[in-house]
Amino acid sequence: MPLQSTSSLTDSLPPPSFGEQLKSSLIKDWYFYYISYQDLKDSLKTPFETKPTAENPSPKRRPWTEEDEQRFVSELEKELDKVYTFQKVKSGEIVRRITASEKEVNQVIAKADDQDGRNGQDDSPTEEDFMLLEEDLSDIIADVHDLAKFTQLNYTGFQKIIKKHDVSG
Repeated sequence: MPLQSTSSLTDSLPPPSFGEQLKSSLIKDWYFYYISYQDLKDSLKTPFETKPTAENPSPKRRPWTEEDEQRFVSELEKELDKVYTFQKVKSGEIVRRITASEKEVNQVIAKADDQDGRNGQDDSPTEEDFMLLEEDLSDIIADVHDLAKFTQLNYTGFQKIIKKHDVSG
């Protein structure tokens, strides 16, 4: 019997929306610092002109006004400030950790160099010293990666919400 190619269920599903992608990709501890994409998306919708009914579940919406524009821009700026402030704080933390790690690396190197010049006393860096440095640097690299992911997701979110605004406005 010939082998038949079977497509999985996911092959037939549409790609996830950006909002779904954002929810599934975000770093849980940083949840409140991401763009509130769904809130911004909702703020692009004006109220219905008439109440939705069973016969007409999606009636016409009220036209977009200058007041709607000002409200949206204000919400967008708040979100941008929130994301930028968090990114700035995290970036500063990483820079401080890099500076502290650099000092530790220099101390271990100096310790090793001093040991090369001495005969007798064994004050050379231990395997544990190097492992601790490696662990610190790995943590910093992971945090840089997380911050880059945070930045990219938010950047994409702002691009998409501005595009939605420009299309709907």
